[in-house]
Amino acid sequence: MPYEVYKIIHLLMVVVLLTALSVGFWNNGNQAKILKILGGVATLLILVSGMGLMARLGIGHTGGWPVWIKLKMFFWLLLGVGGPMILKRAPSKGKTAYWAVLIIFSVIVYLVNYKPE
Repeated sequence: MPYEVYKIIHLLMVVVLLTALSVGFWNNGNQAKILKILGGVATLLILVSGMGLMARLGIGHTGGWPVWIKLKMFFWLLLGVGGPMILKRAPSKGKTAYWAVLIIFSVIVYLVNYKPE
């Protein structure tokens, strides 16, 4: 698939994941089942399309990844796994988690745009 297709999938799934988490956080964990499913599928497709983007950029899976990709992977896994855990185990912390997600997302955007080594 072309680079542009991977990028559209990646960005669309980022929006879906952040929307699903935000709805759950602001509704004290009362999240519709469809949003839980969409959040999980979005997390998987973010990972798959991200790997496709890396391949299109010429970043191999066998060599060392640049620091910005390692950090981005860490933060996305934190959001993709930590977000649903907070919704399940500590829904009262949702509003605080929402602001934390926005800060983490801002860091990810910085990493992608400036690609620090």
